[in-house]
Amino acid sequence: MPSESNEVELIRVPGGINAESIVTALHGRGIPARSHGEPIGKIYGLTLDGLGEVSIFVPEEYLEMARSILAAGEHGDLLIDDKDAIDEPASEDD
Repeated sequence: MPSESNEVELIRVPGGINAESIVTALHGRGIPARSHGEPIGKIYGLTLDGLGEVSIFVPEEYLEMARSILAAGEHGDLLIDDKDAIDEPASEDD
């Protein structure tokens, strides 16, 4: 259920954990995205007959770019580069 008229559904996934990962990946690539799902699935952890399914919405102008990112992730081509890296604290051996 899009909140804005220009939002379109990108994909439906089972469970909020899957949706959160996708939304985070899209946000990391500069694509506004949000998820929407039935609360009963989240409460009980169900993914039966649509319960627990979560839809991910993006603005229509970002749809093709978002699809490309999903495809890259499915093929294992979605790599983290230097700008995505998180600085980790130095270990005691360093």
